[in-house]
Amino acid sequence: MYTKVCRPVMWLVRGDETVLGGEEGQAEFSLELGSFYLSRGCVTNEQFEAFRPGFERHEQSSGDDHPAVGVCFRDAVAYAAWYAELAKKPFRLLTECEWEFAARAMGRKRYPWGDDPSGGVPYAWTRENSGGAPHAVDQVRPSKLGIYGMIGNVWEWTSSLHRPLPVEPDDGRDDLGVVGARVARGGGYDDPVSSLSCGHRLALEEEVSRADLGFRIARSL
Repeated sequence: MYTKVCRPVMWLVRGDETVLGGEEGQAEFSLELGSFYLSRGCVTNEQFEAFRPGFERHEQSSGDDHPAVGVCFRDAVAYAAWYAELAKKPFRLLTECEWEFAARAMGRKRYPWGDDPSGGVPYAWTRENSGGAPHAVDQVRPSKLGIYGMIGNVWEWTSSLHRPLPVEPDDGRDDLGVVGARVARGGGYDDPVSSLSCGHRLALEEEVSRADLGFRIARSL
């Protein structure tokens, strides 16, 4: 039974019409998002090992509750598909629009905590406070939406192909049958907080695996 498997805690994000983009020369656009669940933190080593018992933990992120890093895009997709089959529910990666909507706590601030980067110390592991390594996924203050660490600690894979904004409904950018660079969001433990934001996008080829790169999962209602 999937309830006996070490699994992520899922958190409800209520859908709404929202404005996204508008940073770093990106187009600003409106989009209506449905409600969805997302994992409150990144998938941890212990959770990933339920899927892949032979997974080798990264030496910099080796604790049970540390994020599973060094996971390429297709392995993240495979974990979500495995968990969906186990739970008989449609788990998947977040789209980049869902990620940004949740990170902004359904608002329009630069960070989950507001517009001032200096306010991020309780909420985010970045170059300023991380000590040069990832930390357990729940060792920061949650956002007002109740989500841990969407800025800093590790970058997070999304399902979205790296294409220009704006996003149009059903434009194919979340088609897993297409191979191409995907969008990672959030930033890592060695990035200065001033270089990050809820809208910052990073293009990574699908085979990339890094010590500062993990993922979280989602489920549509």
